[in-house]
Amino acid sequence: MCSDSTETTDGISSDTYKNILSDHKVKWQAILTCSEQLLQLAYQKNWPALIELHKQRDDLLDTFFRNAIAEGLIDKIKEDILIIKERDEEIVRLVKNNQQQLGDESQQLLAMKKRINSYLSAGGEKL
Repeated sequence: MCSDSTETTDGISSDTYKNILSDHKVKWQAILTCSEQLLQLAYQKNWPALIELHKQRDDLLDTFFRNAIAEGLIDKIKEDILIIKERDEEIVRLVKNNQQQLGDESQQLLAMKKRINSYLSAGGEKL
């Protein structure tokens, strides 16, 4: 019986290679989707969900790069890694901005508490 599949130079049939490539594309797309969702969560300031999804994406990346990557996907991955890097840099910027805002709010609350304590102590009362 004849088969339409041919062998590649590594001895893998073209059908098998197509399946491997398809599987890698699906897994890589899941990583890209996670990266986009992480950025959205950062804009929403949903830090608990961001932390959880970040762990999931790290697991996906670890699993993905543990095995050889289909050659037909390498150039795409190189391009996408730059996009992921840019998104991650934006997430870091948003986190830092949020930390600064929280620090500023904390300072304002402390200043307000001091003013209230000063006001009440002038009247003979303390908080």
